[in-house]
Amino acid sequence: MNTRTYLAAAWLILGLSPLVMAEDDPSAEPAEKEEEAKAKDDKSGGKFLPIPIIITEPAIGEGLGAAVVYFHADPGADGNKRLTTATKLNRADRQQTPPPTATGAFALYTNNDTRAYGIGHSRTFKEDAWRLTALFAEAKVNATYYVADNPFDFSLEGSVVFARMKRRFGDSNVFVGFATSYLDSEIRFPLDPVFNPGDEPLIPEAEFKDIGASVSILYDSRDDTMMPASGWLAELASWHYDENIGGDFSYTSTNLKINSFHKLGKKFVLGWRIESSAAAGDYPFYAAPYVKLRGIPALRYQGASAGAVEIELRYQFAKRWAVLGFTGEGWTDERNLADKTEDEIDTFGFGMRWLALPSKNVWIGIDYARGPEEDFYYFQMVHPW
Repeated sequence: MNTRTYLAAAWLILGLSPLVMAEDDPSAEPAEKEEEAKAKDDKSGGKFLPIPIIITEPAIGEGLGAAVVYFHADPGADGNKRLTTATKLNRADRQQTPPPTATGAFALYTNNDTRAYGIGHSRTFKEDAWRLTALFAEAKVNATYYVADNPFDFSLEGSVVFARMKRRFGDSNVFVGFATSYLDSEIRFPLDPVFNPGDEPLIPEAEFKDIGASVSILYDSRDDTMMPASGWLAELASWHYDENIGGDFSYTSTNLKINSFHKLGKKFVLGWRIESSAAAGDYPFYAAPYVKLRGIPALRYQGASAGAVEIELRYQFAKRWAVLGFTGEGWTDERNLADKTEDEIDTFGFGMRWLALPSKNVWIGIDYARGPEEDFYYFQMVHPW
């Protein structure tokens, strides 16, 4: 979807919470005490999580910011006994923790003058029969796209609105989703000073709107949406952007992704993913499919279609600590000069995680990744897939 440039600025950021923690030897604290602390946290009426933002996404530079996320209290977590129904009992047997209801605000700035601020919200309704995600952001994103491995800078400035609603089929793990996005922006292309020695460093900006809607179907049996340890996520989404609904472009974008997680004993989790995207029609360059892997900047490898496979092995060596390693490979459909590359699109890396908020299974940490051209590191919150 074309909003990904702004969403990258908003969500590719992760802060590392203050490391105020005791040793987490598995034998140091009985399991019942941990469950008691978790229940107490749930009864507290919600919890704020302040997040210092450390930005290391190579597409937008390095920088700092701040975010505050409020995790709303879970309904019915007060421990009171309540009447229930057969339908609710069936839903309780799903063995799946619903996504937490959360509201967050953020602001950030990087060393290439990318800046953004915004607010987002996610929640579930009716025992996780409905899931809602919404985001509003104002941003100026300075990034780079490539033509035959040659970089070209651009600056995109404006506002974006994104909303998605998913509806579960009965008590199954199948959802149908509907989403919309609205991008109102200006774009500029810096010129090389050798060819543009005048005072004006930018060519006149072009104003445009990009408006789209999508329908999707997905299967989600993951045990948790924040940091899964088992289950599957498979989603097929089709986006349509059209001048007839107020935009300046007419094109379609289709995305298929499959994520799978498997427990190997009590401490190991094996995960793998495959993702493929394709676009057709009059799509702008920033909406062309690109390879999405840790170790590769956003928009670095683009084509009429693009995809990636990735494998990750996670080892939880203590109650609140885990380490992981990963490797991946990407590809693009090289139909013209702009898509061609001489690189082998392979990556690998490793990372560490700390359980910052046990009651919501919120893990934070850092990943190091080596791509075809450079090394990068990423601060992460929840699972990157």
